[in-house]
Amino acid sequence: MITLKRTTLVRVGVASLAVAALSGSAFANQHPHPHKGSLDYLDRNSYAHNMRVLGVFQLGEERGHKLQMMAIGPRRFILQNGDVIDVSDPRVPKLVKPGAFRGSQLQVAFNKKLGKWILITGASSPITSTTATAPNGKYDDPSLIEKTRQGPGLRGIRVWDATDPTSIILLSEFSTDGGDPKRKVQAGSGTHRNYYDGGDYAYLDTAPDDSFVNMESPIRWHGNGIMVVDVSDPANPKQVAMWWVPGQRTGEEAQYKAWREYGDKVSFTSLHGPMYAPKKVEDGGKLGYSAYGSFGMLIHDLSDIRNPRLVGRFTPDTKYTRGTVIAFHTIDVARLDRGFVITNPETLSPDCNETYVPSWIVDVRDPAAPKAISRLPVPTPPREAPYKTFCDKRGRFGPHNPPHIKAPGKPDPNFTCYAHFNAGLQCYDIRDPKKPRIVAYFIPPQGGELDKWNSYNRTVDSVFIEWDRKIIWIGTDTGLYALEAPALGKPITVPMPVKEWSLPGLNAGHP
Repeated sequence: MITLKRTTLVRVGVASLAVAALSGSAFANQHPHPHKGSLDYLDRNSYAHNMRVLGVFQLGEERGHKLQMMAIGPRRFILQNGDVIDVSDPRVPKLVKPGAFRGSQLQVAFNKKLGKWILITGASSPITSTTATAPNGKYDDPSLIEKTRQGPGLRGIRVWDATDPTSIILLSEFSTDGGDPKRKVQAGSGTHRNYYDGGDYAYLDTAPDDSFVNMESPIRWHGNGIMVVDVSDPANPKQVAMWWVPGQRTGEEAQYKAWREYGDKVSFTSLHGPMYAPKKVEDGGKLGYSAYGSFGMLIHDLSDIRNPRLVGRFTPDTKYTRGTVIAFHTIDVARLDRGFVITNPETLSPDCNETYVPSWIVDVRDPAAPKAISRLPVPTPPREAPYKTFCDKRGRFGPHNPPHIKAPGKPDPNFTCYAHFNAGLQCYDIRDPKKPRIVAYFIPPQGGELDKWNSYNRTVDSVFIEWDRKIIWIGTDTGLYALEAPALGKPITVPMPVKEWSLPGLNAGHP
C-alpha cells in the first residue's frame, strides 16, 4: 500500500495532442529497460484534464482487475477479483462481500430464462512468462514449459449463481480439456478472456489440449482459440464448437510454416479474446468479433453456432503486429450502429522496449472486407509532468482495455476511454472517426515500488462506464476510482434503477 491523501489526488494538466512515433528493441521482454532520460523514481503525482474524481474505493490499494456490474433495483454492484462492491453512491463505494467468489477474469449477466444473475470466472494454467535468468521465457529456459504442463488446478471456467451478491453459490466447474474438472493436473491452457451475455452460450479463450503449442510468443506455451460452450444449464456446461487458426496445432506444420510469423519467436500467435457476439445467437445474432493477437481482428459468421465460419479479417502490415506486444488484444463493438469497431493492443514490455502498436478504428460495414479508418492518437504527458514522453515514465506505456461492452445505458456514440497503463485513463472524441482526438485524461499516482519488478507496470488497468449515470470507473494500482468528464455529461450520483443496458436484450427482466 502507498500513502495517498484524497485532498491531493489531482493536479490539473494540459497535454499536447501531437502523435508520437515510438519504437523499441527487437529483444524486448517484460523486464525493466531504463534508458537515458528514464526517471529513477515512480511518479506519485496525479494529473487530470477535463476530468474530476467523484470517489475512491480502497485508496492506495491494488484494484487493477477486470470490472463487471450487476443491478438489483436501484442498487448497483461492481464485481472485481472476488469482491462485491456496492457503488450505488459512487462517492462512497462500500465493500459488501470480500472473497465472494474465485477468479479475476469474470463475466456476469442476467439469465432471463432462469431468473438468475449468472457469473462465470476463468481459470488458467501457469504461463511460461519471463524470468530474470530467462528474459526470453521458454526459449531461454524450456523447463518453464514443464511448469506450465504440470501446474495444478482447474483449467476452464467456474459458473456461479450471483442472484444474491452477498451469497454467491458455485454451480459447476468445467474443464476445457473435456475431462473431470476435479483432476489435479489438466491439459491445455484453461481460459483467459471470456464473454457471456446471459444467453445460451459462453465464448471462451482457450487451448483445450497440449497440441495448441505453435505459439511464437516467449511468454506462453499454448496459443488459444475460440471455444463455444452451451451454458443454458449452468450446472452442466457443454462444449459445442472449437475454432482456431490453421497451423496453431502440432501436426499442422504446412499451415504453420505458411504464417508470416513462422519462427520469429516473438509474435503473439493466439486469440487474446474474447469473441464478442453483440447480439445473442438465439435472438438472431449472426456475427462474432475477436482480437486474435498478431493475426488481427477476425469476424465470424455464427449462424451455425456449432461451426463458426471466418468471413472477414483485418490484419495490418507486419510492422504493426510483429513483436512481443499483443497487437490485437480487445475489440470494442459498442458502435456497430455507426459502422465501425475500435481495436487495441496490449503493451507487454516496460520502458517502451518494444514497438508502439496503434489502436485502430476499423470500418466493418462489410464484414467480409474490414478496413482501417484511422488510429487513436498517442497520449503525451501533461506539461507539468517531470517527463516529456511516457517512455521516460517507468512502467508500461500503451492501451490495455476499453470500457466493457456490457454496461448500464447506451454507449455514447462520440466518446470513449481507454485504460492506458502508465498514461492513466485517456478519453477520446470519436465524433469524426477519421479524426479522433484526446479530450480528457486522468493519471493517478503510480503504485508499487521501483525495486519490485512488475509492481508498478499497470497504473490504470481497466475501465468501466455507466453510460446512463455518466460515471467512469477505473481499476488501478492505487484504488478503484469513480470519475466524471464533461465530455460525457453531468454525472448522476444517487442510486438509480437501470432502464436499459448497452446491448439488445442484455439483462432483460432482472430484478
